Amino acid sequence: MPSQFLFYVVKKMKRFLHFTALAIAVLAIAVTLPSLLSPMQAVPAPILLSQNVNFKPPDVTAPDNRQGGTHRGCQLQDGLSITPLIPESNIGLTLTESPTFFVYVSQPSAQVEFILLNEDESEVVYESSLKIDKAGIVGVSFSDKGKTKNIEVGKRYVWSFALACDPQERSGDYIIKGWMQRIEPSASLKSDLANADPRAKLIAYAKNGIWYETLATLAQMRSLAPNDARLKTEWTQLLQSQKLEAIAYKPLVQSF
Repeated sequence: MPSQFLFYVVKKMKRFLHFTALAIAVLAIAVTLPSLLSPMQAVPAPILLSQNVNFKPPDVTAPDNRQGGTHRGCQLQDGLSITPLIPESNIGLTLTESPTFFVYVSQPSAQVEFILLNEDESEVVYESSLKIDKAGIVGVSFSDKGKTKNIEVGKRYVWSFALACDPQERSGDYIIKGWMQRIEPSASLKSDLANADPRAKLIAYAKNGIWYETLATLAQMRSLAPNDARLKTEWTQLLQSQKLEAIAYKPLVQSF
């Protein structure tokens, strides 16, 4: 009799432990299931350094004066031309108050003036005079010497390259204009730019439509590796994508 009673107690204890374990498992599932079913938070896609530069123009436009230029009475010398490197929309975005501007000048010994104005062209923000020694694409970077005001986030600015047809008579300068707007980077772009690799930054700038930094970063990478065929191809494709085929193969020659 005692053995039968002991067997009965052990059997009850096993059944109790079984149901207890089952209840704990069900409770654990009930606790974790809502979190499993909740929407997953978006995680920025990693930047693959093997991917190509793909510039995505932002949805902004500006008055077009990129190719034709304006002039006040002079004609350019035969074969002399000037073309700014600017998106087809004639406006480029930047994240910095000191962007680099690029322009193609077809002949050496040309006198070029660069001026940056506020949106209504009532105030000069920066100006610089350049003597082009070699025909090709040159970069113009800001220096403290020629800068009079800060470039503010959210505002548009007008820049111009003026080619002196006659250095003694500047009223006839040949002028080409473009636009620039400084913006605040998004959180995801800031995260992407935290990557120290120059190519990662280049891809981040391009996919977010940041024209001036895309161009300047790629130009710097080309200057450090002039024989890199991939960089040369990406530079050419970038310019072609913005209808700058005529100068896509021109050399990078100077920086100011």
